[in-house]
Order: sequence, then C-alpha cells, then structure tokens
Amino acid sequence: MLRDALINVGFFYLQRPPVSPDLRSALIKKGLELFECPVEKKLEIEMVNSPHFLGYSRLGAEITALKSDHREQFDWPDETSVPGFRNTLEEYLAEVSQLASSFTELIAEALDLPATALNQAFETPQQHKLKLIRYPTPPLSHDSDSGFQGVGPHKDSGFVTFLLQATSHHGLEVQNKEGQWIPASPIPDSFVVNIGRALEALTGGICTATTHRVSLRKENFIDPNGNPLGARFSFPFFQGVSLDLSADKINIVIPEHIRDLVKDEKVKSDAEATFNDIFKNKIGEGTFIARITSHQDVGQRWYPDILAKALKGQQDFVTQ
Repeated sequence: MLRDALINVGFFYLQRPPVSPDLRSALIKKGLELFECPVEKKLEIEMVNSPHFLGYSRLGAEITALKSDHREQFDWPDETSVPGFRNTLEEYLAEVSQLASSFTELIAEALDLPATALNQAFETPQQHKLKLIRYPTPPLSHDSDSGFQGVGPHKDSGFVTFLLQATSHHGLEVQNKEGQWIPASPIPDSFVVNIGRALEALTGGICTATTHRVSLRKENFIDPNGNPLGARFSFPFFQGVSLDLSADKINIVIPEHIRDLVKDEKVKSDAEATFNDIFKNKIGEGTFIARITSHQDVGQRWYPDILAKALKGQQDFVTQ
C-alpha cells in the first residue's frame, strides 16, 4: 500500500499518527491564539526584518506560481506573543521529527532498499521546518476563477511533508496525472503526507511529488449546515534534506524491479531534470533562491542583486 502511494499518487493520509493527540490539540490551540495577536505585535517579528526568512509574513506577502497568496503565516513566532507556545511547539517538533525519521526507513523498505539507504540525504541534527498558516475568509467580491489563490499550484521542495489540517475546511487540492484537481479534505486524527521534490529527485522519479494548491472557493468556508467556518488554519511540517547535499554525495540505487513500476518516460525525464536542477550545486543554494523568490520583500531588503537575477531567470523561463 505504501509503495503504491509513493509511486503512483504522491499524497496520502496517515491515520492515527504516532504524535500525541493532546499535543496536536495544544498546538492548534496555541496556533490560533497566535494569529489573534494584534497586527502591531505580529509586525514586531515581521519576516522582512530577518535575513534568515524567519518570523511573521503578512497577508499577501508570499508569492507562489508568480502570484500573491491570500494567507498570513509564521515561520517562527516570538514566545512573548503567546506564553507557553515555545514549549508546545518544541514538543510537537520532537514527536513529528521522530515520526519523520521512522517514516524514512519505511519509505526505503517500500522501495526494497535497506532501511538506512536514504539516511545519506540528511545531516545531524536534521533540518526541519514548521509553518503556521492562516487563510482568511475570502472577500465577498472574490471570483474563484479570477486567479485569487490561497496558495498557488506548487510542489514542496523537501523530502516529505506532514500536514496537520487544523480546521475542518475543504480547500486543499491535489492534481492527479490526468491534470484533474482532487480534494484532499480533512480526516480526523490524521496527517496528509506529501512527497517532496527532493525525494522524487533522489529516487529518480520513482516517488512522485504531486502538484497541489489551496482553493479559496466560497463553499470551502461554509459548513454542511450553511454556517460560516471563519479562517482556515494549516500547520505543515517540512522534512528537509542536508543543505550541503550535492549529486556527487548521493549513492542510491533503486532496484530494477521497482524502477520498472514507473512506465512513464516523461516522469523519469522530469525527475532527472529536477535532480539536475536541485543538485547541480548544493541543495542549500536552490533552497535559498526559492525563498528569495517566494518572499520578495525579504529578498529586496537583504539580497537585492540575487533577487533581481533570480526573477530574470524566472521570467526567461516563462517566456521560453
């Protein structure tokens, strides 16, 4: 079952994950409290003031697929904003980090590799990231076909993402191989698990990184009885690979009988292109460029020359 999900889908649900339900509930409670802080308090730790891309990102500040996202988020909050938040966050990170390590072994075994085969992609301690995201109710004038997006179509860049959908909203959508958008609605007591581009590249396209987005259709903010749900909250945990990883440091040989399960040559060629793109230097460099183009206010303040070069490269790619 895991092998099929890794190779043919790229997204799946992990029900009853080994992360304390009480801890998940505590994180949701603290996370919602954090977003209730006054705007002035949030802006004290605004991301634009951090060359490390940490802090608060205001509504519309992040860009995906060349368009602004209708969401606000914290990549790292200030403990003084919500007392006790840091302890909850660190406990949650510890438990999900343990899950991620164990799951890496399960992925390897599903591909008929030794359990430790994928460990070479990580550094010690592993570099993980947790985002706290709020999608406000869209404005009444919003037209879902106008390009107004929660977050635009993209693939996660890391190894695996464990997503805690903190509220009951629909809106997360996954694109299947026929190009259709399929809802990934919340299921109680579960994580949505998403394969990232790094795992796809490391396995030569055997594991599928799937394009996904968050839709802001008005019906996604209304419950089955017609009552408004308010803002949607989403807390993704991104399992990252070593920032010093490059092609010459990778030695992963997928068994031929596993490779034969992927008949689509386009998938293999796309994965090879992704591999070359991600690992042509060190993966940290690619991650840095991605952050600059997503958070252009930060890039403009701290890295204007690199941002200008990256945006020109993006534009050249779009016009080809």
